[in-house]
Amino acid sequence: MNDARSTQGAAPRFGVNLDHGWVSFLESGEGEPVLFLHGLNGNASSWQDQLSELAPDMKMVAWDAPGYGKSDAAGNTVEALARVAIAFAKRVWPGPINVVGHSMGGLVAMKMAVLEPQRVKRLVLSCTHPGHGLGQGGGANERYRRRLEELRDLPPEVYGQRRAKGMLPAGTDEAIFRKVAKVAAESRSEGVANAAWAIQTEDLQPELPRIQAPTLVITCDQDKVAPLTKAQPLLNRIADVRHVELAGLGHAPYMEDARWYNAVLREFLLEG
Repeated sequence: MNDARSTQGAAPRFGVNLDHGWVSFLESGEGEPVLFLHGLNGNASSWQDQLSELAPDMKMVAWDAPGYGKSDAAGNTVEALARVAIAFAKRVWPGPINVVGHSMGGLVAMKMAVLEPQRVKRLVLSCTHPGHGLGQGGGANERYRRRLEELRDLPPEVYGQRRAKGMLPAGTDEAIFRKVAKVAAESRSEGVANAAWAIQTEDLQPELPRIQAPTLVITCDQDKVAPLTKAQPLLNRIADVRHVELAGLGHAPYMEDARWYNAVLREFLLEG
């Protein structure tokens, strides 16, 4: 494998060259293989609490999606992102792998399970939905155009604080708010633009019955971005599915209550 390594963050950072270009990632632990796919305003560092706390039980890899972190940008469709994710998974693990996809990463995870079901051992869909299904003709909606303008025009720390405010419930601990805002502040315009377009144009609902992997859907009752109403098609259309709702949490449960979130992951991914 042609890779590189640095010592940024709590877990070692690596990189690999794929056909489209470079993908950077964090890696930690030993045991059950798990690939973590972050959300629209995340990156590999979103998963630091999982990479540290689950390390005794799992061999974990958290990527920077194309156009995020140090990763080169790729296409602007869910399928394009999923094909990069499949190629990446094949490089970091030889056999089937568990996939945890959060928000935007959930769409990529679902498409991976549709395109190459034999590669996905178990699937966790965290605070996500099957896409807005606006098609290719209308362009990004006003909310996403405004977000891209903010990312272009605002200082990174201000952009990060705005995104954290939209993701987290009122009264969230200030330390958690700062962590979420810091990661969001690292967003790159090419990554957000491509992922936002993919989310807006995709509708995975017709493909959900093709998902064969045992699937866990995680929702949070204070999540304004991907509430249960948006996740309901996943529960209705995926054959082998179960659901856990985390009370009092918003759109970043992996940071808001990492102990609870990790317990849910451990129970599902390590069950016999």
